[in-house]
Amino acid sequence: MSDRLQTGIGGLDRLLGGGLLYHNSILLKGPPGSGKTTLGLQILVAGAERFGEPGLMLSFEQFPQQLQRDAAVFGWDLGRLHDQGKLSVLFASPDDLAVAQTRVENPVVSKIASLAQEHGIKRVLVDSASHLRDLPADGLSPRQALLRFLNALKALGLTPLLTCEMGLGGYDYEDYLVDSVIIMHHVRGAEGLPDRREIEIVKARGQRHAGGRHPLRITAKGIEVYPHLLPDRAPPAPAAKPVLSGIPSLDPVLGGGYTPGSSVLVAGMAGTFKTTLAAHFLAEGARQGEAGLLVTFQEPPSLLLAFLAQRGIDLRPAVDSGLVTVWHRSAHETCVEELLWHGGRLIEEKPIRRLAIDSLNDLERAVPTADHSAAALELLLAETTSRGVTTLLTQRIERVSGRNPIADIRHVSKVDTIVYVGLAEIESQLEKVISVLKHRGAKSDPELRGLECGEAGLRVSQSFAGLSGVLEGSPLGRRKAQVEEIFQPLYVLRDFLTMAQDPALDAGTRVSMLQNLSQETEKLLALLIRQFGNPEES
Repeated sequence: MSDRLQTGIGGLDRLLGGGLLYHNSILLKGPPGSGKTTLGLQILVAGAERFGEPGLMLSFEQFPQQLQRDAAVFGWDLGRLHDQGKLSVLFASPDDLAVAQTRVENPVVSKIASLAQEHGIKRVLVDSASHLRDLPADGLSPRQALLRFLNALKALGLTPLLTCEMGLGGYDYEDYLVDSVIIMHHVRGAEGLPDRREIEIVKARGQRHAGGRHPLRITAKGIEVYPHLLPDRAPPAPAAKPVLSGIPSLDPVLGGGYTPGSSVLVAGMAGTFKTTLAAHFLAEGARQGEAGLLVTFQEPPSLLLAFLAQRGIDLRPAVDSGLVTVWHRSAHETCVEELLWHGGRLIEEKPIRRLAIDSLNDLERAVPTADHSAAALELLLAETTSRGVTTLLTQRIERVSGRNPIADIRHVSKVDTIVYVGLAEIESQLEKVISVLKHRGAKSDPELRGLECGEAGLRVSQSFAGLSGVLEGSPLGRRKAQVEEIFQPLYVLRDFLTMAQDPALDAGTRVSMLQNLSQETEKLLALLIRQFGNPEES
């Protein structure tokens, strides 16, 4: 038998270092609607169904029929558990306890003792201890009355859980009498943002626990807790081979590919192939037999896969085989901690080697402040790095506002590689461009290159020359190959002029060279007119 009472809620047990201590009294405290009763009942049901520990609920608020109805919403059949002798419900009035305090033996405690002996009860939920605050208790203060009641339950070998309303002053006398205090927060969201639910372990006597607030969600199956904890595992040794991007013409620019287990940020304005870059990354992993996960917040998976197939990236076979998993989440409701909690299980199960999140902007929409956003990203990357997962995130920037696009990209210091995708005007045409702005610990080529999308997906084309204003939002330039085409005749002219200055040159050869010089000059003029127009005609 474990020395910990497991709550059955994986995230909460992790915060508690494995669970609660047996025979400690636990206070579940919070405002209305925070999930106090749901949490307490879930711990009872988990004990009865999963851990062989029958439970009892003492209710001052709801009749057994109401509890059964409410529990059924989460799939908990209290009637079946009652018939099996695994969970009992005892309804009492606070007045029963008030009268009982004048007697030597408390009939409510006596009834609990009888049920505990009959069914082997280990866990007791009292809902709600707030009703004990107003007991006359035959001269005993509410504090003394509660302490007597808790000691009576502990003397029976039970672990008491009590729900309690949050007082206006914050802490109340109950907080000091119990061994553990778990506060459930219900935070109203700012305009346009949903409410947030969080759990906080304020006190856990006799055991180590994680402090701070951690997200929770009330789901169709009950409460889930998502710990905000940095991993305690060391990252695996990086693989020797680079992680290919899925675009053969991009890998040389990256010095061979992405660094295994690193974080990559693909940043750019809308419509610059960020999602397509992420799809190439996952498709390449699938070709190598590496499992991948794509988290998207915009298009449903069916539409996204159809869109990618039109661009020459057919992920559907990999998705159908289970090699690539696509998660579609709500941008307003999904937090990083929840993503990691469920994603961590998938990473271990598959195991996932490549993760793509499209986009970081959407993931940040459920985060209340910039500080929360930075902490959430730090947690995400620490977790994926510790598991050896190469992570690619896309980030939409509205426009490049200064001389350096990196100034408009958030979280620059937290990622290992930054790939910038943007727009440039080349020969009076607006074209996509790509550049590697940062590649920690590896060689890369920062030169700006063209980015094209054809039937086989993306291709990094030739570099550009003479670019100006690219980083100010008004880029202009020419293709490097076209510039080289113009310079080639100039090199020939230079060589002819050098040779013509040789005094030993005979007259016939000099005439021939002048004719060639005239021909090369005409070629150069034709090229310049083709590229820039004829000023004599304007």
